Amino acid sequence: MMDTEIVRLRREGERAESLRGFAEKYQTRLLVLARRLLGNPEDALDALQEILIQVDQSLPKFKGESSLYTWAFRLATNVCLNYQRRLGRTNSYAPLDEASSDAILLPLARPDDNPDTSCRARFRRHLVEQALLKLPETQRAVLVLCDLEDMAASEIAKVLQVNVNVVKSRLHRARATLKRMVEKEFEALGVDVDGVHTFECTWQYLSASAKDAVPASV
Repeated sequence: MMDTEIVRLRREGERAESLRGFAEKYQTRLLVLARRLLGNPEDALDALQEILIQVDQSLPKFKGESSLYTWAFRLATNVCLNYQRRLGRTNSYAPLDEASSDAILLPLARPDDNPDTSCRARFRRHLVEQALLKLPETQRAVLVLCDLEDMAASEIAKVLQVNVNVVKSRLHRARATLKRMVEKEFEALGVDVDGVHTFECTWQYLSASAKDAVPASV
């Protein structure tokens, strides 16, 4: 469904149909965003419910000053950051137990690949996720929106309601900090740091994890 159709339906009182169209188009990406910002799949699902409620309530006021995509991600980012503040957490990642690793951090390897290689890849990605969640929320939000959601700096500035130079500064600090934390964690645990000294490698682990961040039940 086109964004204009979603907005039109809501304004004409077709509330359920509008929200259904919005959810079909954006729910998966918003859940991934929540998972990346909150780090915990249960919290992400709770935040998603709040996001959809706020979308339903706020959509009639949408003025079209930005794309519906940018508007929705601004709303979702604010919901997630406020949700985390209410919980009083700065690091809310869930332990990588068997259930969560199967549901969320699926292996990168193909079924016929070496299981030891697959296990190591999953563990490295988990360490990168933990490092991401230790970033200050302003840096984490910029990094997620830019490097995982492929948003341009100008779009991120609208989402976070800051200027573009602030976005670029936060992104630079976030990438540098994340790389240092990942290097330190890998080396401390004796994990192979093959390629991790470049940010591109770190991003690959994050983006691979993000693709698998939606629980199977959604």
